[in-house]
Amino acid sequence: MSSTAARTATTRVVTDINRTAILDALAQHGPQTRTALRERTGLSPATVDRLCTALEREGLVVRAGVEKSSGGRPSTLFRFAGERRVIVTAEVTAHVSRGLLVGLDGSVSDRVERSYGPDADPDRRLDETLELVAALVRAARAGNRSCLGVALSVPGVVDDDGRVSNSAELGWERLAVGSIVEHRTGLPTLVENDANAIAVGEWTQGVGAGTDSLVSVVLGVGLGAGIVSQGRLVRGARAGAGEIGYLLAGRDAFDRLHTRQGDLESRIGALAARYQGERGPLGTAGLLDAAAAGDAAALPLADELLDYLSLSIAALTTVLDPEVVVLSGQLPQDTAWLLHGVEGRLTGRIPFPPKVVVGALGADAPLLGVGELMARRTKGSVYLA
Repeated sequence: MSSTAARTATTRVVTDINRTAILDALAQHGPQTRTALRERTGLSPATVDRLCTALEREGLVVRAGVEKSSGGRPSTLFRFAGERRVIVTAEVTAHVSRGLLVGLDGSVSDRVERSYGPDADPDRRLDETLELVAALVRAARAGNRSCLGVALSVPGVVDDDGRVSNSAELGWERLAVGSIVEHRTGLPTLVENDANAIAVGEWTQGVGAGTDSLVSVVLGVGLGAGIVSQGRLVRGARAGAGEIGYLLAGRDAFDRLHTRQGDLESRIGALAARYQGERGPLGTAGLLDAAAAGDAAALPLADELLDYLSLSIAALTTVLDPEVVVLSGQLPQDTAWLLHGVEGRLTGRIPFPPKVVVGALGADAPLLGVGELMARRTKGSVYLA
């Protein structure tokens, strides 16, 4: 490389770092004047002036009024225009795909849902999800917003290439979802396990904010966990960390193979299926609701279900020792009854019973979680484009 090229490269790197410093300051501290930016970043007045002008021209920052001054001209306030940079997020379940746009400022908009019913085949679920993603991309562009990427939350094991396997809920096996979506949209695509997505959402924006360790336990068609330890999402060597539905819950688990559904989650699913409402099985949440209301037929089934759920939390806690365990998914309306049942089973039986809570973000947790993961992945390209 020539000395001129080396100097050019070095200048570009320095400019990129300085741009990032300014945008980080605005994103973290809200609207700032040029003077405040100089104080926060340590950059020279000329550099701050030049970069604010460039960033405003690119639409990455906008003017946000003026700061009152005791003397002289009022100072212009700048803010990070995170709402102009959005991520398309979607959650895929057995019966519906839901999505929304997440701005880098944390704003959410353009909620979209496509229902296809629990009896849909795997191809139908994929087609409907692709249509939902396309609709959100169109909505973003119609609003003159830049799409930074697509982030999907799905049940199942997801490898580093976005390939989904072992998804009994969706019927997807070694399906290259990430590549398919990226080819259709032309946008960078991230695919993540739903329990991991919920863990990240609750850790960064929900009940786990401010903690360094958290486990989310997701009760649904299967049973899964998302793990945050020492401030990092734990995915494991083969992206299989947290597949607690495959925990072996008794010696009789060795009497059969578990290729499509794990031993623990199959036991929980069988209990839910045994409780019949007026129109048939009501699922896990329906069983727990009935038990909480005192239904005599539901109580013994729910007791056994809570035993299994508590066993999984005990196993996670004794290995990981998290600060908090977050329950989400198909939960009963009376969550206090659920928490009391779990806490009573853990107390006195493991060294350090964790704080067990219900997630604060509800159905938005997986969407905000994958949005956060994609925002972190694309931060450099957002700031430096």
